[in-house]
Amino acid sequence: MAAVLALTPILIAIVLLLLKQSSWIAALVGAVVAAAVVALAFPTPTSVLVESGVDYFPLILEVALILLFGMVLARLLESAGSMSEISAWVESLSPSRPLGVALVVFGIVPFAESVTGFGIGVTIGVPILRHLGCTLRQSAILGLLGLIAVPWGALGPGTTVAAALAGFDVDELGLSTAWLNAIPVVIVTIAVIAIMRPGFTSALGTIGSAGLMWSGILAASCVIGMAPAGIIGSLIVILVVGGLFIVRKRSTGFTARLGTAILPYGALTIGLLLARALHSALPSLLTEIIASPPFWLAAACLIAAVTVDDRRRVSFAAARSWVPIGVGTAAFMLMGWIMTTTGMSEAIGAMLPAGLVLLTPWLNAVGAVLTGSNTGANSMFTGTLTAVASSSHVAALPVVAAGNAAGSLAALAAPPRVAMAVQMADARAPASARDIAWVQGRALTVSGINALVMGLWIQFFV
Repeated sequence: MAAVLALTPILIAIVLLLLKQSSWIAALVGAVVAAAVVALAFPTPTSVLVESGVDYFPLILEVALILLFGMVLARLLESAGSMSEISAWVESLSPSRPLGVALVVFGIVPFAESVTGFGIGVTIGVPILRHLGCTLRQSAILGLLGLIAVPWGALGPGTTVAAALAGFDVDELGLSTAWLNAIPVVIVTIAVIAIMRPGFTSALGTIGSAGLMWSGILAASCVIGMAPAGIIGSLIVILVVGGLFIVRKRSTGFTARLGTAILPYGALTIGLLLARALHSALPSLLTEIIASPPFWLAAACLIAAVTVDDRRRVSFAAARSWVPIGVGTAAFMLMGWIMTTTGMSEAIGAMLPAGLVLLTPWLNAVGAVLTGSNTGANSMFTGTLTAVASSSHVAALPVVAAGNAAGSLAALAAPPRVAMAVQMADARAPASARDIAWVQGRALTVSGINALVMGLWIQFFV
């Protein structure tokens, strides 16, 4: 009975989403129901809740600020024409549309996602893909497929949450996730080739770009650590593939306007890496704040705002758009914290028959579609994953890593994210329900295949 009650918050949230209620409404109702279930069936000492909340609530604030400043930055860069400049650069240097798409999907979108997180990379990638001549539907689904580095998005708060809840070192979990992320990289590569139908040379370029991103993230995870691995891996793709384009064209295509367009990203990336090194050398509360993603996202916003005349209006508009998304994300994280801290996640895990670890990636995949982030999915289900691994007598690390990778890719199929991608592909008119359904179906198919392969891998090789 207790396990059935533990499922109630998730089931109610899913039903509300299926009834087309706003995600923030579903999240808040789910959090309230979770709190009620705790009072009925999962009594937890106040001291436990307070101790856990002191560690977890700052993470909720950090995630909300990342999303806020990321959305503001995207709007400011769009108003400044920065996206058009970057699009024009990619279009002018790319020897073919498929190779330009490969640069965007495995380089530009993962890079933007790694420094901002929570799907913001889509707002950059989709307009570039449209400028490259992709159709509305192609641009939307390809932009979503570019979210291949979500475990490292915004320096990896979702992976950090999973590591904390499972009791792993964050860099250890990051490295294990990097190895297993080969599966979604292969699946996304196949999907990109199926969509673009490139010639032999362009197909090899697409495969090479995907392999370069995966190996770059893996190497960075081994040498530097989890947090900056996504930035480094995707930046390698941009430098290598973009460099090959430049050599072939015998022109950099670099202009002062392009330099202005990429300046906020450059400041954000370099600032984050230097601040991380500073905090490692001189750990303190001050250096921890300086090394946080929201700090440098805010700095990037200030740099971008210099070139925007109506910066105040643009910033306020972005903030208004953030409110339902920020509230929804925070509420889902709160629901996940309640479920994990009070033992509800473990109760759900006990419902699964011992040995069926192949189902664990599906839990995170569903959670990510539901919440729109691997942070929310990991918050809800990491406790369940570790419980299933224990009852199945297998190592918990690969199970949690597989769930992290599966949930991260499944986040691209979250309905609000799909709607945003379609809307970004044509900002002149409201998003078509038919286009949204088409993109949603493809996104769910890709994430479902990935969860299936992940589950089979765990079942037979762990």
